[in-house]
Amino acid sequence: MSEFSRSSRDLSRNVSRGGVLLVYALYIARFFTGISLLAGVVLAYILRGSSVGVERAHLNWLVRLFWYDVAFIIGSAALFLACFMTEPPGSSGPGQLLFLLPIGIFVLWNIVLLVSLVVGLRGFLAGRGPLPERFRVLAE
Repeated sequence: MSEFSRSSRDLSRNVSRGGVLLVYALYIARFFTGISLLAGVVLAYILRGSSVGVERAHLNWLVRLFWYDVAFIIGSAALFLACFMTEPPGSSGPGQLLFLLPIGIFVLWNIVLLVSLVVGLRGFLAGRGPLPERFRVLAE
């Protein structure tokens, strides 16, 4: 094997590793700007094609997290709209407490998302998969 092919393979591995770290950073920045999540998933889809091993497992997990996030945002918005239709603002009554349900689900999902990103990032830096062994079924 030539020196050039070895160095190009090492370079592509470093680019892939740096790309996964960038995707994690963009996903975490999602809590401050919404558009960074979209940039992160586009980058994850691009990098996923040329990655292997641990990097590919993490990129697959990040893409899956994006779609989970989209589903929870749409579900929370639909539930919020249903609450709005049931008990419009300005009215008083116990129906106003229904608004706490979609807000609570959205807040809980954001906590779960942040924890899964931190656990995944720690696993990536340690050279392991995105989830601990007991939750491995969720990543497959």
